[in-house]
Amino acid sequence: MTHSSTRKTTIIVAALVSAMTLMAGCGGQVGDISGEGAASATAAKAKTIVVATSANPSPMTEVDANGKLTGYEIELLRAADKIIPEYNFTYDKVDFTGITGGLDSGKYQIGANFFNYTKERAEKFIFSKHPHYRDNASILTQPGWTTKHPITTLADLGGYSVPVDSNGSAWEVFAEDYNKLFPKNPMKLTYTNVDHATRLREISSGQFAFGYGGRFHQKVYGTDLGVKVDYVKLPDSLAKTTAEKDLLKTIRQETYFLFPKTAEGQKIADAVDKALVTLHKNGTMQKLSKQFLGYDLTGTAADWKE
Repeated sequence: MTHSSTRKTTIIVAALVSAMTLMAGCGGQVGDISGEGAASATAAKAKTIVVATSANPSPMTEVDANGKLTGYEIELLRAADKIIPEYNFTYDKVDFTGITGGLDSGKYQIGANFFNYTKERAEKFIFSKHPHYRDNASILTQPGWTTKHPITTLADLGGYSVPVDSNGSAWEVFAEDYNKLFPKNPMKLTYTNVDHATRLREISSGQFAFGYGGRFHQKVYGTDLGVKVDYVKLPDSLAKTTAEKDLLKTIRQETYFLFPKTAEGQKIADAVDKALVTLHKNGTMQKLSKQFLGYDLTGTAADWKE
């Protein structure tokens, strides 16, 4: 080989080395000018976060025809996961009562199951900063029921037959606490674990006077299934004492995600909170709410200030 050829070969090799070094400095890998190798490496390092849900009540959380977990809260978390690079969310379907136990033990890192705020839960868990579902405290009644039975104070709910579940839901706690607050005229509670559609049929037929539910319950389990029920707001003005006001707040329909009350739980909560603000700002949250719930029940921009 001539001196000239050797020099040309040296220049070519140097150029290739320089190009490879530049690619590495820009976050790529050899043979990966797109940078996808770096993205894959980041994904591989992401920490797995387990989301627990009971897949009920639909459409907050449910299983579709193909056996896949879905629903408003699940798809909202999937959207959040896409913009949280440090975590990779997986989803487990468990009994409702197993969600909080799993959060306690560290088995799960997020609880997604139409969780309202309660003092008891706040003592044990971290709530997401902003509720991703907002509606008034309300009940669903047989059509025209309030014409004969007007509700002008919270005490007017007493004396009627009411269905409640038995899994520690906010409505069950409300009903039991209501009876403690109004012992002379309590609600007549029937514990049942039937699905929401069946419960609304029972209310519509007059088996019960009223039951728990909001606008999306009325639409999804009522209008869409041909079951007629009235949506009745329970405004704060019904409450006459501080204790009554505190009680009414417990069924104001504001739904949150739950996290373990640990340093790691707070870190995960902070990341999810930041992602949820972004999803409200870019309209993804509102779109999912309308898709699954029939309404935009996500709050205003003012509600989502960081």
